[in-house]
Amino acid sequence: MKKTVAVGALALLAVASPIDAQDPVALVIRLQGEVAVRHGASDPMPASVGERMFVGDAVIPSSGSRAILITRVGAQQVVTEETTLTEPRGEGNPDIFARAVSTLAQAASTDATAGGRQGMIRPIPGATSLVGPRNGLLVATQSPSFEWTATPGQSYDLMLRKIDGGRPEIFEVGADTSFTLPDHVELEAGATYAWTVFVGGRRGGRPIPQQEFRVMSALEQVELQDYMDEIAVFGLDPMTDGLFLTVVAYRDLGLFCDARAALDRVEGQASLSADLYLLKGEILTELGHEEAARDAFDRADELMR
Repeated sequence: MKKTVAVGALALLAVASPIDAQDPVALVIRLQGEVAVRHGASDPMPASVGERMFVGDAVIPSSGSRAILITRVGAQQVVTEETTLTEPRGEGNPDIFARAVSTLAQAASTDATAGGRQGMIRPIPGATSLVGPRNGLLVATQSPSFEWTATPGQSYDLMLRKIDGGRPEIFEVGADTSFTLPDHVELEAGATYAWTVFVGGRRGGRPIPQQEFRVMSALEQVELQDYMDEIAVFGLDPMTDGLFLTVVAYRDLGLFCDARAALDRVEGQASLSADLYLLKGEILTELGHEEAARDAFDRADELMR
């Protein structure tokens, strides 16, 4: 059984471990079109985002396709024709590469059966339960989206209030099971909020047991922005070409809701490596999605066979 590893919000600032010759020389962070990889003398196979590449491995894009790699010296490498990887040269920011490798390694030690840091979501079919944000988890945005499961034929009102003071605010949602705060509602940085929904509306309806979440503090926002700036130094857009690195940043800062959303976008663009499925499983475990986490871990096991 794998061991669950707790990761602090300041893991981004940790000093990276030394890299030796047995460590990867590059990670695949973006694929466009049809790209294959060949590991050593094995047959070529379809490439995947998050794949570790070693000296002697080859990246083989088809015509008009490309792969974007980040090398262990901290540089971007765009591959548009068959390329056999050598020891990377040049200067860059090796810390960002080391952090990504470390994050994938830590995710590999997480187990979906461990129950999750915040407890698991086990909704009753046909009954409303709050999905997210929940259990005191951190969110990056001051306009978060809320999600819950449905009770057939019901409408909902959402109630939000600041812990330790603050007047509750009520939002009429209707039959939808998700709601994003409007722009005019400003949440306080660093504050903790409680929320719930009334099944059938607040007039005559019943509230679901509330959940809590915390908005990033000003210091945490600076840490996140510093990481986004580091990604941009590579010439990558954190929301497109550098999205894999953004997933790492979110996860390492404890922004598991945001990490899941970003990773879903990565998965929508290209296949994921076994390492990234392990990361997905870890993120889902932290969010309390036991069944989905098990599916991600099972998928990783399939790819590693």
